[in-house]
Amino acid sequence: MRHVKLLCLLAAIVTCMPVSAQDTTATVSPDSDIVLNLFGRSREDLFCNYLKVARGERALFLEALSQYEAEKDPYIQERIALLKVYNEKYTSLDEPMMNSLTKNIIRNDKEFVALQTRFYRRMIKLLGGNRAAMFFQLDNYLELSTRLYLQDDLPFIKELESDRKMAVTRLRANIH
Repeated sequence: MRHVKLLCLLAAIVTCMPVSAQDTTATVSPDSDIVLNLFGRSREDLFCNYLKVARGERALFLEALSQYEAEKDPYIQERIALLKVYNEKYTSLDEPMMNSLTKNIIRNDKEFVALQTRFYRRMIKLLGGNRAAMFFQLDNYLELSTRLYLQDDLPFIKELESDRKMAVTRLRANIH
C-alpha cells in the first residue's frame, strides 16, 4: 500500500513526462516546439507581445530571456532524465528507488525556483515590477501548458488508468 502511495505521489509530481512509455529513446528539447505547436508562436514572440517590449528594450530583453532559457535548460534536461528513469522502470520500482526519484525531482524543482527568483530580480531591473511579474506568470503558464500537453504520455498505475481516461474525456468534452 505504501508503494502505491509513493507511485501516486511521483505520478503527481512528474506531470511533464517528455516521452511515452513505449518510446523511451526519444529526446525532447526544451518546450519551444510544444509552445509553437500549442500557441502558433515562438516563446520569444509570446513574451515580447505579452509584455509589450518596446523596440528600445527588445535587444536587452531578448538577451536576458536567452540567458534565462539557457540557465533553465539543465534543470529541464535533469527533470527529463529523472522522468525517463521513472518511465523506463515504473512497473518495477521499489520503494528506495521511488524515494530517490521523488527526492531528486523535488530538489530539481527547488533549484529551478531559485533560478526563477534570481532572474525575477533581474527582470525587475529590466522591465519593472509589474512586467517582471507578468514575465514569470507567462513563463509558468507555458511550463504548465507544456506539462499538461505531455501528461497523456505519463504512465499511470493500472488502477488509476481508467479513472484518468474518464477524467480526460470529461475535461475534453467540457473544453469543446
